[in-house]
This record gives sequence, structure tokens and C-alpha cells, in this order.
Amino acid sequence: MRHLSWLLTAPLALVVLSFAVSNRQEVVLSLWPLPFLFDAPAFALVLVSLVAGFVAGGFTAWAGGRRHRRAARAEKIRAAALERELDALRARATGAAPANQPESDARVKLPAMLGRR
Repeated sequence: MRHLSWLLTAPLALVVLSFAVSNRQEVVLSLWPLPFLFDAPAFALVLVSLVAGFVAGGFTAWAGGRRHRRAARAEKIRAAALERELDALRARATGAAPANQPESDARVKLPAMLGRR
């Protein structure tokens, strides 16, 4: 997988480097309502806008997954509570003291029928 990443990253880096070398001329950027003018190389403006778009897209995707992360967190808490309840019921059935586990313990337990815990 690491080699595939390099096979994709290396040509992309060469294209970006070639673009930067080919577009070194200064351009003036003026943002309409603001009274400021910026002189910057053309490649810098293009690359900064690409990075800004990438970050904005990542934030949008992260914000869109909020509902799913919240549901997964709730299910994790519910599963931990059910595991504690199951341990208590097994302990009561065998007459042993229940094992207290922290809520953050997400280990998968094998069924009691297999004789392992």
C-alpha cells in the first residue's frame, strides 16, 4: 500500500513542481470589497486556493458525518451497559461476584457456551 501511495504521489509532486516553475510571474490579486492589493506568484495563488478547497471539503465531509459518529458513540455506550448487565446475570447464575469493567473497555467477549470469558 505504501508503494502505491508513492506511485501516485511522486507524479503529482512532479506536476505541481513543474507548474510552480512555469508560472512564477507576479499577478495582482484584488478582493473587491476590500481596498487591499496582493502581489504574489501565480502558482502560489493557485496552490493556496487548491489547499483551501481541500480543507473546506474535508471539513464539510467531517461535519456531514456528525450524525453517524453520534449514533456510533451512543451504540458503544449501550453495548458497554449491556455487557455489564450480561456479566452481572452470568455471575448471578453461577453464584460468583460480577466482574466490574470500565465503560471504555470495548473487548469482544465470547459466549459462555464456549467455556471462555
